[in-house]
Amino acid sequence: MQKINVWLLIMGMLIVIGLTGGIVLLFNLHTPSLSNSPTVDNINSVVETEMSQTETIMAAATIQPAAETPLPTQPENPTGMLNTTDPDAYYLANTNLGNYMSWITKLSGAEEVMIDGQPFKIETRYSYAMFTGQTNAKALEYLLETIRQWIPEEQITVEPYQYIDGMGANTWYNIIITFPGVAHPDEQVLFTAHFDSCVVFEGNPLISAPGANDNGTGVATILESLPIFAKMKFDRTLKVVLFSGEENFQEGSKAYVAQHRDTDHIIGVVNMDMYGTDKDGDRCFEMYVGSVPCSGELANALIDTIKRYDLNLKYDYLTTTAYDRADHRPFWDAGIPAVTLMENFLADFSPGGCETGMDRTDCWHLPCDTAEKINQPYAFDVGLVGALTVLELAGAHPVEQ
Repeated sequence: MQKINVWLLIMGMLIVIGLTGGIVLLFNLHTPSLSNSPTVDNINSVVETEMSQTETIMAAATIQPAAETPLPTQPENPTGMLNTTDPDAYYLANTNLGNYMSWITKLSGAEEVMIDGQPFKIETRYSYAMFTGQTNAKALEYLLETIRQWIPEEQITVEPYQYIDGMGANTWYNIIITFPGVAHPDEQVLFTAHFDSCVVFEGNPLISAPGANDNGTGVATILESLPIFAKMKFDRTLKVVLFSGEENFQEGSKAYVAQHRDTDHIIGVVNMDMYGTDKDGDRCFEMYVGSVPCSGELANALIDTIKRYDLNLKYDYLTTTAYDRADHRPFWDAGIPAVTLMENFLADFSPGGCETGMDRTDCWHLPCDTAEKINQPYAFDVGLVGALTVLELAGAHPVEQ
């Protein structure tokens, strides 16, 4: 009996202790009063602190744009494509008859030119005069100073050659401007003209040989083209070549062919020579195509250009009867395709061409070959035929704007 009472006593005490602890715990599980809760300001303070810490971490992990280069509000070109212009359209938009004729007046001595800050008149471009230091024959210096305004020096070559006559050896020069091809750099297209002049039947070529037509017209087309070509890229390598010595049995082009035929893969030559006369108004010129394989393809490309741009020009397509005393001849002799564009110089004609008869200048190799005798719109348009065809042959790219 006594043992049972002890255990009952212990059990009663445990029950009392459990009840007392539960009451205490119940009173301590209550919602805090407003006086003890965090305020709105306290909450904002905590949030700002956390955000500040997050921004600091992100700033340390992120490269921020430079402060002086704000991001644009919208892309300048949303499509991601470059703004480009068709090369032919770009050429036509950047050449004009006024500029073209200005080159002719300067090259023929009708207008002063500035060379190294000094005024000169180019009164003759006779090769014997140009390369012996005559002050009235500074065409080489003028051309180089002009070309260097547009073309980097590394693309310009002044290539010497020797011409031996009865008086001995003469060192003359051709000018070569190279636009490297980006797709087929080993294939070369040449755009050429001769820059020398001569008088034969009267006068003294050392004193005066204006050569406005022969061959100021061709050189003017080249000078109009160079700053435009400088803005372009080409699939094939384009070489623009100004020959001297043409009036001395094509010595400049002969030297060029001798120096380059074994190393250069020339696929075609478009040569521009004397096309400022159209007295009968038929707007007809001659193409000297010859019989070298692929010269016909060059001529067809020239014809396509006339049709594409509706240039209102007629032409004689001459093969076996082609004139052979111009700078295309050395290329033909080496089996290289070449075509020369010239005014209606011969009596021979092809059907639909210059059927009114020979219509050449009256001032060929005479002191009267001056700028005012040029049929300006005709000469300018014949030049366009050559230049636009060269763009096609060389694979000119659209011009980035």
